[in-house]
Amino acid sequence: MMKKSFWAYTILASVFLLAAGAGTANSMRAVFMHRMANFEGIIPSLWCRITVDPEHAEVFTLDQRERNIRIFNQYGMEIFSFGNDVELSGATDIDLGEDGDIWVVYPRGEEYKILRLDYKGEPLEAIALQDFPEEFESFTPNLMQYMDGRLYLADGTSMDVAVVDAEGRFERGYHLKAEMLALKEEFKGKPGEEELDDPERFKFVDLFGFYVDSEENIFFTVPVLFSVFKLPKDGEITFFGKAGGARGKFGVIAGVTADSEGNIYVSDRLRSVVLIFDSEFNFLTEFGLRGFRPGSLVVPDDVVVDDVNGFIYVAQAANRGVSVFRIVEDVQAQTPDGGSGEEETTPGDE
Repeated sequence: MMKKSFWAYTILASVFLLAAGAGTANSMRAVFMHRMANFEGIIPSLWCRITVDPEHAEVFTLDQRERNIRIFNQYGMEIFSFGNDVELSGATDIDLGEDGDIWVVYPRGEEYKILRLDYKGEPLEAIALQDFPEEFESFTPNLMQYMDGRLYLADGTSMDVAVVDAEGRFERGYHLKAEMLALKEEFKGKPGEEELDDPERFKFVDLFGFYVDSEENIFFTVPVLFSVFKLPKDGEITFFGKAGGARGKFGVIAGVTADSEGNIYVSDRLRSVVLIFDSEFNFLTEFGLRGFRPGSLVVPDDVVVDDVNGFIYVAQAANRGVSVFRIVEDVQAQTPDGGSGEEETTPGDE
């Protein structure tokens, strides 16, 4: 749904890109570890969706094109997959609940639904959305996050967010476009600000990335505005981001997430990097850069942090699959085997 606008955003972003410049040194550095694989080699995928189970150090991916869900261990090796016995056509996002339950959202079709599966992929129940107010009548979620017995659902096109209980009953909602209008004056002179000046054009603005942290702060990205937004549960919306090709600047941003320290991770499809900012929106570092060398990225999209086990997972285009990184504090830090993180290895080769 949201990916239909990617090339339009890419063209728009290219017009506003600034000349690349040198970044400032800092103490954070991403070390490339490996790409997700099985015993046949690297598993190709196109912009799959990722979620993690930190307690068991397992990673789950939803491949929309292949219509399957794969489960990987902490070493990046596939340990289980399913899709033949459950209909995953049209599924757009995945997350984990209690007791290993898997939640999948389906925005397409006459009756979109949320499906709850057990840890083996067996369907447990289909959740229908209930008690929604009239203003959410056309709400069609394509992004989802489970947390503390609730589902946080986002409609990327309307930019509406609904919070529902585990039975699908509406609890509260947010109209993110309306929240953004409160910032209209702050966008004067910023690339993409005409989207806010013209109501007819503004209705076509949509979000790509969506994340809710443990304090219920909602983070979302709007590529055409080169910005990441943060909306607290009971606070005022804020944003950050500048267009450009230099370090710390945004081209076509996509996924967004945060770690337990409040650091914010943003994937940039055009620049093919993942940028990291602190909780005050100060740029810390970035990693990736376009290419096919180990540690390079190709049009990254979904980004997920497992800071319990110390990993960052990045989904890519061009069948590059999922790359795994570890963030270290010392810029001179080495990989566990004493290398620099530049040699790509397939899990299980050893």
